[in-house]
Amino acid sequence: MPKEKNGLNFKEKQVFEIIKNAAEPVTSNDIMKTAPELNKNAVQPALRTLLKMGLIEVFDTVVDRNILSRRFVMTKEAPKIIGDLFFEEFKTLQRLADTNVLLTALITTKKGDTSGKADLEDLKKMIDSYKKGN
Repeated sequence: MPKEKNGLNFKEKQVFEIIKNAAEPVTSNDIMKTAPELNKNAVQPALRTLLKMGLIEVFDTVVDRNILSRRFVMTKEAPKIIGDLFFEEFKTLQRLADTNVLLTALITTKKGDTSGKADLEDLKKMIDSYKKGN
């Protein structure tokens, strides 16, 4: 029996991010146009994995340059699935590293990057909400 996949590799994450950020459903050709470093041999297995994990779904089928192509979108369940993957990875890393180091890594930003400040504010709001029982 094959081992259940419990994470995404770099190319799968890249394909998922393209689909997630697309303004409309995308074909595999659209993905390769967005990320020219990806080819069919990288995109097709990534799509199969993302479909199997429930992160994406087939939106419809279209004719693209006389070829029948499926268009993909992110599923409604994807944010929860990604959260579960993150939590599982965090638990694994927590067994291997000091919790303080991991938490620091989560909120530390590179020089000039201000995204960590917004993340901290969001985290503070979540903690406050949790304390209030929401």
